[in-house]
Amino acid sequence: MRYILKNFSFFIFLITLLHTTLFSKDLTKVKLQLAWFNQFQYAGYYVAKEKGFYEEVGLDVEILPFSFDKNIVKSVNDERIEFAIGRENLILDKSNYENIVVLMALFQASPIQIIAKKSSNIKSLEDFKNRKLMITSDDSIEVSFKAMLTSRKIDIKNIKLIPHSHNIQDLIDDKVDLMTAYSSKSPYWLNQHGIEYITFAPRDYGFDMYSDFLYTNKSMIDFKPDIALKFRNASLKGWEEAFNNIEETARLIFTKYNTQDLRLEELIFEANELKKLAYLNNNILGDIKEEKVQRIYDLYNIMGFIQKEFKVEEFIAFKNSNKLNEWFILNFGDYYNLSSLFKFLFIVSIIFFVIFYRQYLLKNANKRLKSLVKLKTKRLHDVNKKLANKIKKELEINLEKDRILAQQQKMISMGQMIENIAHQWRQPLSIISTRASTLKLKNDLNMLENKELNEALEQIVSTSNYLSQTIDDFRYFFKPQKEKAIFSLSLAIQKSIELTKLSLEQNDIKVIFKEREINIYGYETELIQVFINAINNSKDAFFEKDIKDKLILINLKIIKDRVHIEFLDNALGVPEMIINKIFEPYFTTKHQYNGTGIGLYMSSEIITKHMKGSIFMVNCDFTYEQQLYKGAKLTIVLDIAKR
Repeated sequence: MRYILKNFSFFIFLITLLHTTLFSKDLTKVKLQLAWFNQFQYAGYYVAKEKGFYEEVGLDVEILPFSFDKNIVKSVNDERIEFAIGRENLILDKSNYENIVVLMALFQASPIQIIAKKSSNIKSLEDFKNRKLMITSDDSIEVSFKAMLTSRKIDIKNIKLIPHSHNIQDLIDDKVDLMTAYSSKSPYWLNQHGIEYITFAPRDYGFDMYSDFLYTNKSMIDFKPDIALKFRNASLKGWEEAFNNIEETARLIFTKYNTQDLRLEELIFEANELKKLAYLNNNILGDIKEEKVQRIYDLYNIMGFIQKEFKVEEFIAFKNSNKLNEWFILNFGDYYNLSSLFKFLFIVSIIFFVIFYRQYLLKNANKRLKSLVKLKTKRLHDVNKKLANKIKKELEINLEKDRILAQQQKMISMGQMIENIAHQWRQPLSIISTRASTLKLKNDLNMLENKELNEALEQIVSTSNYLSQTIDDFRYFFKPQKEKAIFSLSLAIQKSIELTKLSLEQNDIKVIFKEREINIYGYETELIQVFINAINNSKDAFFEKDIKDKLILINLKIIKDRVHIEFLDNALGVPEMIINKIFEPYFTTKHQYNGTGIGLYMSSEIITKHMKGSIFMVNCDFTYEQQLYKGAKLTIVLDIAKR
């Protein structure tokens, strides 16, 4: 039985190989034109190409980069390009270019929106009047924006339209009051700058439009429907892969398609926002409904944008199932003809007789192969065992290194704390010693009065209580905290300032902190250690660069249920060549006796792993009391606790 199965399996393999050889065709070359510069907005098409999804269905796809001088719709209409990506106003283009048809709509709602800073006091559409709106020429004819404004009886003539610079900095610097932007792009940079903002999306006012249409021309549907279907399905497969593996896909774009020099984190942010629009209301990926297209068409028509009327059903490809049936019939006739079939049967007959002789030879070879496999398996098992032991040993070494790092940081902190204890005890101990000596001397000379004795004893008791409280403060800081708890963020910052008070006073460093009522859930003592590290890093930077009028600002900003804790100093910043390395273990710019390079590393470990937050540093300019300063900004982002 086993012998027959082996013969049959080999027979099927040869038939498949022969079928592929006789009937396979060369890859069909097609072009895909992008509607904007490379970014995650086109990730599914990159993935389909890079992972061979197009090649699997017989397509050789060339992805054409975007440029402003191209009339993309006309090129598709005139059959110079097979496929392209279109925005929501592609329905308008249909009235001018009758030959274009849509294969799918990637986004169930357009990502385009209007955005403004909260500080501009723009709270509603009615506040747009006499404001400066930065908008592209395409955006100005987007029916969704005009419909949104018209629904609130707002005349666009009362809004100052400014040509789009595609630079979010214009909004940040208040050169404009509002700007059109993708929900997947501009909010990332506003969040990075800690700027609160408000958005006005047409879909929130009932005008949800499709976006990022994949379209082709009618000639492709009429004469090569198989290519259109294969391209659409392979593209959808690429998009599913991209959305299911966002970080991997973002890294692909970052390394191979990053013509805009985008950050990896920026691409990941864009991906997550676009995924929401692709699967909005639990729709199927790429879904396009005739009823929704009809509503969009009617809205264009009512507002006077449709120059030449057309039937919506002509805009969507593959609505009629007869087209699919025709393709299968034509495809079979194209691939299989009688001459090829006779050749196939003749060669199969020869192979059928040849395989039995081949099987005889294989049977003898299999005996020797089994013994070799058994030997190789044993060797592989031994290698795996050694490798497992080596991995276990390396893991133990790494865990021990982390333990040593934590212990080193604790010892450094303990040394700093002991220095503070010595400073804070020096004066109280001097008071106690002086008063006690005075009492003894006067008592020996019989000059001690009861009133003076009582006053001296009260001062000694008060001073002793102060010393006791100091001990309690430092003991609390070093006490291991096993369970998370809700605590006051402002109080934790005040404790860190108090614990570093000696160093700050000795170095003439001014700390500015405005308290806010914010609660955090986590480990308070560990967070205080992070704050102390931040203050000490600024102190060391002042010392190295000999800065006068030393200043540390501590700001608390609430952005979407998260608090941004900012430590700013005017120590001129961190060199750009090393700013991305400062959170690595043992990386330091200080003298070997002044720094270990583990403070910021341990801070990062505490914030990201223990507090489930994020920490990053950038160079920046800031203003305090109408004076401009240059320095570094360390930002810690944590969730706000809800009582």
